[in-house]
Amino acid sequence: MKTTIAKTFLPAAVLLAVAVFAGNIAAQAQTLTTIHSFPSNGSDGQEPYPQHLAIDSHGAVYGTTVTGGSTQSEWGTVLQLVPPANPGGAWTENMIYTFQGWYPTGDGAQPQSGVVFDQNGNLYGTTYFGGNGQACGGGCGIVYELSPPAQPADPWTRTIIYTFQGGYDGYRPGEVTFGPNGSLYGTTQFGGVAGVHCQGGSRDFVGCGTVFELTPPAKPGGKWTKTILHNFPAYAGDGLTPTPDVIFDSQGNLYGAAGGGGTSGYGMVFQLTPTSKEAVLHDFTGRSDGGYPGGGLVLGANGVLYGAASYSGVLNASGVVFQLTPPTGGKGAWSETVLYTFPAFGRDGTTPGSTLALDPNGNLYGTTDFGGSSNCGTVFKLAPASGGGEWTETILHDWACANSGSTNESRVVYDNGLLYGTTIYLGSKNLGQVFTLVP
Repeated sequence: MKTTIAKTFLPAAVLLAVAVFAGNIAAQAQTLTTIHSFPSNGSDGQEPYPQHLAIDSHGAVYGTTVTGGSTQSEWGTVLQLVPPANPGGAWTENMIYTFQGWYPTGDGAQPQSGVVFDQNGNLYGTTYFGGNGQACGGGCGIVYELSPPAQPADPWTRTIIYTFQGGYDGYRPGEVTFGPNGSLYGTTQFGGVAGVHCQGGSRDFVGCGTVFELTPPAKPGGKWTKTILHNFPAYAGDGLTPTPDVIFDSQGNLYGAAGGGGTSGYGMVFQLTPTSKEAVLHDFTGRSDGGYPGGGLVLGANGVLYGAASYSGVLNASGVVFQLTPPTGGKGAWSETVLYTFPAFGRDGTTPGSTLALDPNGNLYGTTDFGGSSNCGTVFKLAPASGGGEWTETILHDWACANSGSTNESRVVYDNGLLYGTTIYLGSKNLGQVFTLVP
């Protein structure tokens, strides 16, 4: 894989790097609006993990919280936020569903990913734990469907369309997305290949992750069919623990990233063709090309992929935003270009940890887990230069927090000229919030 560095700095030139970064970081005063702050009253959700928020045609926002829900259940929620009738009014929260946990009901627990709509207005998502899979402590996770009620006051209907069993089957699922054929696709962080152990915390997990497809039933009410498209690692140099979300191009090719593995152990970006053949598009070296991608990819014009990696290999664990360009004519190696390298000091953000957002003008938006004035992270914009050249970073928001060194773990999505996002902490009770930001 060819690598081109659009902007990088050498450790020996620390003072020069500070001066250069100070000149290239644009501070832009933007007003962030918190549309919902999660309380500690025992009935609302808490701690929305970085996720893809879904937005309907009326401007309502849908997402999940990993904990909370009621005094009886602390296994997370799916929520709807309805915009005010008059500008400046309060948004209205509706609790769509409260998860009950794996015992004794076999329900889901702790959704760590967002939701996605189908063409009929049904929502689909996953929970990290839960279900009746016995091979995993606390359940191996589920894929669920939420169908809207016929009458607005009635509850949504939750249907478990798949329960992961662990081991060969995979476990700990991430986001799901619809493919061009109408199937749902996603990844599991662990499981798959037998006899392979991936280190995770204090224990080893059997299997290093999968990419799966869920095919809908031929008739309503039937059973969805699950197929494992790829196991990690299938061969030496393959990735480990794929990141939570995947995307498709117009030819039906699937793209994703793995936060570990590869030849050097710093992760990789992969492509799966409709025949499930894998190609490694970039193998991170942990040097100036970056390493440890934490989120998925976004697809730009001419088949270009954009992503973020939490390690830069240049100035500590600062991170990069990168671009992968397909070969001319479809044959040959993809080339990586580092669009921006985050410094490990100063008022810029560091450690971008989630999937980027892309607007129609080619601007990229993202978040950092650390950095900024309080070391609690930032929301940033990267604008391409006309005619090529260096991209320009603008800090759209600098998170302020009481506990310096903590991370808000946020993500933004772009919709109709506005950024929407969540933070796992912050908010009035430091239990998370949903926000909007005009870029």
